[in-house]
Amino acid sequence: MVADVNSYDAWFCAQVQAALEDARSRTSQVQVMQAAQALIDAKRQGQSKP
Repeated sequence: MVADVNSYDAWFCAQVQAALEDARSRTSQVQVMQAAQALIDAKRQGQSKP
């Protein structure tokens, strides 16, 4: 069981490190929230029409 915990910990740390080193362009939290709000607004407008 300890081996499983240790191997998971090593895997998890490697995943975090890989994500930190990822050079692809990033989407800011503000951009994500704006896109989500636009989707919510569009759905609401579609529901208000009979």
